[in-house]
Amino acid sequence: MEKKHKRIQVQIFSKGTDKPKYYSIPVRIVWWWLVGLTITILGFVFWLPDNMINLKNFRMFDLAKEQRAMQLTANRLEKQISEANLQIESGRNLRNKINQLAGISTTAKSYDSIAPKDSADFERIKGSLKTLRNMRTSLLEDEQFTRSLPLLRPLKNHNNITNKYGFIQDPLTSRKLPHRGLDFAVKEGDTVIATGDGVVENIVNRKFGFGITLEIQHTPLIKTVYSHLQNVLVQPGKPVTKGQAIAIAGKTGSVLWPVLHYEIHYDNNPINPEDYFITP
Repeated sequence: MEKKHKRIQVQIFSKGTDKPKYYSIPVRIVWWWLVGLTITILGFVFWLPDNMINLKNFRMFDLAKEQRAMQLTANRLEKQISEANLQIESGRNLRNKINQLAGISTTAKSYDSIAPKDSADFERIKGSLKTLRNMRTSLLEDEQFTRSLPLLRPLKNHNNITNKYGFIQDPLTSRKLPHRGLDFAVKEGDTVIATGDGVVENIVNRKFGFGITLEIQHTPLIKTVYSHLQNVLVQPGKPVTKGQAIAIAGKTGSVLWPVLHYEIHYDNNPINPEDYFITP
């Protein structure tokens, strides 16, 4: 009589309504499969050449990952240093402009003259901060003088600059002319404000050229000029305060549309007002 071998019954059910399928696998075949799989694994671990499986290869992946992380960190630090250098340069330029405008002398020497070119970034930062602190201290010691510096923009609502300091083309004559201030796009009726404390020095009403013009003396050396006004709200000889409404914007004089022309004079010489808009 033939000996019956043990078998494993496998049933596979479909997702639909089909009848399930039945498979019968001898237990000895399953056993030999397991033995073969075990021998294969052991041979792969212990008997294959080292260059086919080597724990060092797995370590190389870790090292590559660490190297990538270090590279990203280095790139981030380099970017931060670059941004810090730009901020230092911006602060140095602002310091020089304010010193020029206000006539402030600081006790600290220019750091550029004492710092070697290859000095560390933190030394440059420290030197710049020291100079800026001295400048700030000088300003805080005389609050009245600080408020007189024309650091505001001359308009409350519109700050769109249409013509910058330098040279522009005259729309009436098409000639290239020197432009000693800034032109702001405005609407008739916009409020013009004093950019710093001062005294109204002069009000001029010209039919052509700059039209109705207001001049404010802020310090013995600093004066601001506002032109093409529709109306003036202050009187000559009267004091004005920083941010005070002083005029109404318009289009008087030789212009084709509403505009505010604004100038800053230092020691009777025009300078670029855009360099001193450091107060919101």
